[in-house]
Amino acid sequence: MLLIGLLATGLLAAAPGVQIYAFPPLGGSGWQPLAFARIEKQTVYEALEVDGRATLRARASCAASAILHAAPGLELARTPILRWRWRVDRDLGTRNPRAKAGDDFAARVYVAFRFEAERASRWQRLKRGALGLVYGGEMPGPALNYVWSASEPVGSFWTSPYTAQARMISLGGAPPDEWRNAEVDVAADYRRVFSAAPPPIAFVAVMSDSDDGCGETLAWFADLRFASE
Repeated sequence: MLLIGLLATGLLAAAPGVQIYAFPPLGGSGWQPLAFARIEKQTVYEALEVDGRATLRARASCAASAILHAAPGLELARTPILRWRWRVDRDLGTRNPRAKAGDDFAARVYVAFRFEAERASRWQRLKRGALGLVYGGEMPGPALNYVWSASEPVGSFWTSPYTAQARMISLGGAPPDEWRNAEVDVAADYRRVFSAAPPPIAFVAVMSDSDDGCGETLAWFADLRFASE
């Protein structure tokens, strides 16, 4: 019964005192594509069953896009711990991920937060309004990018070379074809890198991109969920 429950979105009781916010299977119903302006090629995402478990395969060839879930009802105060499994079969080699030319990652999990006008400067509000006219729709606010990076120490973070609102956090790497478990405290990480309390979450996304260096990646994601502990 627990396994069946985990396949649905929502807040579940996994054990006495433990709560889980479960996502639907990656790439399935409830997940939406997220494309980026001026990037012609998009990452190819395929929902597959591997060893009886739902997984997502991501292939990027000089491409970038993501898939996202709006996570309705998710409250970090109740479930701040984010866990998932991931694997990279084809990485991007040596590069500087802190520069625009090297801002490609075979695998990343992206947590976007709502924009809160009362925290923003007048310039930030004006800039956000202009971007909204260009891109259309509701623009998110700050973001945490948990990235697969063999070149950056685990736990290190830096500002995205593309936007001052996003922080990149390295979770290290692993040998090819090897599944790795990831666990992060999103609320604590937000406080650590932004020196502020986190706003509500706008959406959660997974992404594989190789557009800046025009490389090729192959990665897998599975078992994404938030938990109270």
